[in-house]
Amino acid sequence: MTNYRQLKPRPGRSGEAVAQHQRARLHAATIDLVAERGYPSLTVTGIARAAGVSTHTFYENFSDKDDCFISTYDLIVRHTAREVLAARRRERDWREKARAGFLAFAKEVAGKPKAARLALIEAFASDAGIARMQHTNGLFETLVDESFDESDGAKPPPLIVKAIVAGAIRIARARLLAGQEQQLATDADELMHWALSLPSDAATEVVAGASRGPAANSQPATANGNGRPQGQATEEPQDERAMILVATTRLAATEGYAALTPPRIRAAAGVSKRRFSEHFDGVYDCFMAALQLRVEEILERAKEAHLSAESWPRGIYRTLATTCNEIADDPVLARLAFVEIFVPGRETIRWRGELMARQTAFFRRTAPPELRPSELEAEASVGAVWAILHQFVASGHLRSLPRLAGALTYLFLAPAIGAEEAQAAIQAEQASTT
Repeated sequence: MTNYRQLKPRPGRSGEAVAQHQRARLHAATIDLVAERGYPSLTVTGIARAAGVSTHTFYENFSDKDDCFISTYDLIVRHTAREVLAARRRERDWREKARAGFLAFAKEVAGKPKAARLALIEAFASDAGIARMQHTNGLFETLVDESFDESDGAKPPPLIVKAIVAGAIRIARARLLAGQEQQLATDADELMHWALSLPSDAATEVVAGASRGPAANSQPATANGNGRPQGQATEEPQDERAMILVATTRLAATEGYAALTPPRIRAAAGVSKRRFSEHFDGVYDCFMAALQLRVEEILERAKEAHLSAESWPRGIYRTLATTCNEIADDPVLARLAFVEIFVPGRETIRWRGELMARQTAFFRRTAPPELRPSELEAEASVGAVWAILHQFVASGHLRSLPRLAGALTYLFLAPAIGAEEAQAAIQAEQASTT
């Protein structure tokens, strides 16, 4: 039985009005069903039944469930963008315009959490959704960039604008995953303060240096099938579980997550069905274990680099420089962590969120009390860092990652210690390693 009021033809009411109402019900049903069961459970029949229309009517509006899902996604994004623009137009001062935009975005997420979950979380379960999110990020980057047109300072470089949008989206997504979307209204002022701490002359110089300076690792090695750089000694795994993980890594890196099946993994690892089941619950469990193992190695090296620095700001640089070099040296890891990880769906989004939360906690825990950023500032900065890493990897610029270390460090340090102090710490660390 439908949950939505049907609109029937009657004198004075056109068939077009009825069709528009049916389409709106299909959008609403999609939002509710995705919130209740997730994108993978979405079906044409289920959407039509919930909307109170026939499947014939569904196909008059959409070609398939993906078409309906993306149309619903676009509707949510357009409405949010209109609300942000309308809120900005009601203000005169550019800072108040920016604040109004943040508040409008927060209000939309908090007031319509089901729609926000579809756009910010469930879209990761669809290839078309992932592509659409990239377009959406570009739309909001344009809105943020326009906010600085009326400021009295220089416009920030595109990387800084991208970071601002990525940080805001990270906070919104984290609140949704935690069921704390109502907190976004109180987050808005602090989030705006974080965002406005990034644009500066120092930021322009640091970002420019990232594009023209030599890479910290100018010739990244090509990774072998084990996910380690060529030129490094590679030991064959000595235990059965490790053999399965290596086989999973090789298959996922060469053919993609979608090609993974238990029989193929077992054949590549040379283990029986029973032995595979003793170690893993299925493909997803195995894939995530393989990814987790390599990520933990990188995090450990990054922590060691941090602790070797003479100060906390310079430790942040060493942490991020190590991370950039490790990823650049390992194309297999880059593909698994930044491309294939999105295929399994929203549970991997939770995993990435937990990983970012761990990094946020580490950066804050190691900071002296007088330099320690707030939890929101640190969380937004880490989200921005990961978003930029993802963009570079996904767009095929893996070899450029080592050059990003200074810019990524700035994103974390500027809100905590100030733009000029962040630039000075970055330059001091770069000078010590050249």
